[in-house]
Amino acid sequence: VATQDDALSDSLRGRPYVPLFRLGRAVLLLESPSSASRSYTGSRERAKLASAGGLMTTEEREMVSSVRRRDKRKRREENAEEQKRAERRTRDEVGGAFNARRKKKAKGPNPLSCKKKKKTAKS
Repeated sequence: VATQDDALSDSLRGRPYVPLFRLGRAVLLLESPSSASRSYTGSRERAKLASAGGLMTTEEREMVSSVRRRDKRKRREENAEEQKRAERRTRDEVGGAFNARRKKKAKGPNPLSCKKKKKTAKS
């Protein structure tokens, strides 16, 4: 719909899949999709993903979700085991003290920030 009327264009923005054209400096401009169009498209895409494009039956969908749950549980257990192994390795490397930090040694003053000693003149 090509219009210059703000009220009409505002009402059309609430409807999904209505392209809006506007004249700006003697050039026809196509407005970006409205939020209604984007939200409608997003919900349709999520529905397609959930049903595999409408090709899956409910039994297949349940089977897929059970396999996903099982895989997620298995991955979670594997991650927990890997963390425990990593903790043991770091404890062995550190020598028993886990996450023990070394104290920093006291260092001398910065020689560039210190004032130089005045030389005394010997006569």
